[in-house]
Amino acid sequence: MKNKTKTVQIHPPLMTRIKTQKYLLAMLLPGVLWYLLFKYLPLFGLTLGFTDYGFRSKVSFVGLENFQRLLSSTIFWNAFRNTMIISLANIIFYFPAPLIVALLIDELKSNKAKRFIQFLIYIPYFFSWVVVGSIFVNLLSPSSGLVNNVIVKLGGNPIYFMASTKFFRPVLVSSYIWRQMGYGAVIYVASLTTVQPELYEAATIDGAGHWGKLFHVTLPGIRSTIVTMLLLNLSHVLLIFEQVLVMYNAAVYDVADVLQTYVFREGVLSGDLGYSIAVGMFTSVVSLILVLSTNKISARFLDEPIL
Repeated sequence: MKNKTKTVQIHPPLMTRIKTQKYLLAMLLPGVLWYLLFKYLPLFGLTLGFTDYGFRSKVSFVGLENFQRLLSSTIFWNAFRNTMIISLANIIFYFPAPLIVALLIDELKSNKAKRFIQFLIYIPYFFSWVVVGSIFVNLLSPSSGLVNNVIVKLGGNPIYFMASTKFFRPVLVSSYIWRQMGYGAVIYVASLTTVQPELYEAATIDGAGHWGKLFHVTLPGIRSTIVTMLLLNLSHVLLIFEQVLVMYNAAVYDVADVLQTYVFREGVLSGDLGYSIAVGMFTSVVSLILVLSTNKISARFLDEPIL
């Protein structure tokens, strides 16, 4: 009868591990502090959503009154509808864009060309929405904008893109794609390098063509990255704010006012902070439901749970 020896792995004491990794922990500390200050500590203020807190000397508990008010508000439901339409349009039109660009970049033979194009499309991501908004306002200006100058030269009339309920949403989606596409493309390009070259060789031997390799090797190889990017996009689906705030105006409120700008007006400008916190809580709950639902669908049909 053979004796089975069991290997016991002994971990060093906690303080010893902290001392040996103190520099890594020091680098992690600013990020942890940021999350504590701006993500976790504000959670204590959620209780104010059940009060009439605002520019009043005395705060009273009102229970679910704020939530009843928002559910019966036509302005709130209009903002909710605009948020869903704009966010889903961003996902539908933006989500495949960086993947397609990354696949095209991956086809290039020159590494210098790959790096240059990645750098070129990544630059807009570093622009704030204020800068992006200014660029699009100038490009689409009815009097001096490049786009309207071309339209006039072709015999058309100038279009007031930024004040048109018909064109404002497409402008939002286009500016979102232009700014964010480089960031997503860089992630996909990095993910494509993890696909094993042997799989392409095996696919070639099996007679697979270019499209066959794409659908049977490349896309399955980066499936987890695709699902993760989709989940990240859905987690922000109801949280669009800066882009709309710097680009919309009173003429397009009906099609551009979203939940976060509604919260901003009610809380910061009108001083009804209790009600605005209630709207923010509603937004967070719906966002959580979307993320969990997407994760469950991914785990069931793609075998790729993220959370």
